[in-house]
Amino acid sequence: MRIDLHTHTTASDGLLSPEALVQAVRAAHLDVFSITDHDTLEALGEAEARARALGLRLIPGVELSAMWRNKFELHLLGYFFDSAGSRLPGFLRERREARRTRLEAMLNRLRALGIVVEAEEVLACAMNENVGRPHLARVLAQRGFVSNTDEAFDKYLAEGKPAFVPRPDVTVVEAIQVIHEAGGLASLAHPGLHDHDEAIPDLVAAGLDAIEAYHGTHTRGQVRHYRRLAERRGLLVTGGSDFHGAGGRDYAPAPGMPCLPEADFSRLEAAASRRAAARR
Repeated sequence: MRIDLHTHTTASDGLLSPEALVQAVRAAHLDVFSITDHDTLEALGEAEARARALGLRLIPGVELSAMWRNKFELHLLGYFFDSAGSRLPGFLRERREARRTRLEAMLNRLRALGIVVEAEEVLACAMNENVGRPHLARVLAQRGFVSNTDEAFDKYLAEGKPAFVPRPDVTVVEAIQVIHEAGGLASLAHPGLHDHDEAIPDLVAAGLDAIEAYHGTHTRGQVRHYRRLAERRGLLVTGGSDFHGAGGRDYAPAPGMPCLPEADFSRLEAAASRRAAARR
């Protein structure tokens, strides 16, 4: 099987609608995929119906942002959860509201630098006001303040830059808990991007289930490093392209680049089944 457990749609910061993403997945000859939009499950219903019609398997997923020790932000992927009857939907709604508050703070910082952008311009790029830094980066590029979205992050929006605003309202422990309470598995997303392996022991102590060894930006050396780390820590392995609808510095240009090995996916399925059984 060809498996990609990390993709995004217009429900968060992707460029393709849920239906268009499913078509891209099919064109990439994938068998199993997950939509892991930031702080929302909005795309899953539409994508599930289309995927089923095409004979594809969709694993429910989500990507949560959370703070580690109030020092820096990490991303956690949730898989195989059942949101019905859990606090996950309410938790995600609160996160989307926090995104709007964060946007206003970033816009205020940009205004102090002489860059005036209205919130409505940025929100128009986002579905259901699930707004993030990539939406602001696109508007900055469209308005000519920067030449492209990568420059927007490099100059203004990346951690440590003048318009960066963290969201310290959720800890990694809370994010893992809410995934577990919905019966899901929690995986650390793209560890090679943030390069903060020092946080992993705390995440394991909080119940982390897996680590994303395979990612669109990970080198072969990073894949080997995180596979070894997962084995030492007793973690499962996840992986995917982080496809957003087009190529980018932090994600792959197409679904399935890379794919998760089938053996790793089988171990994830087995762990998810055990967790589901324990909840019954």
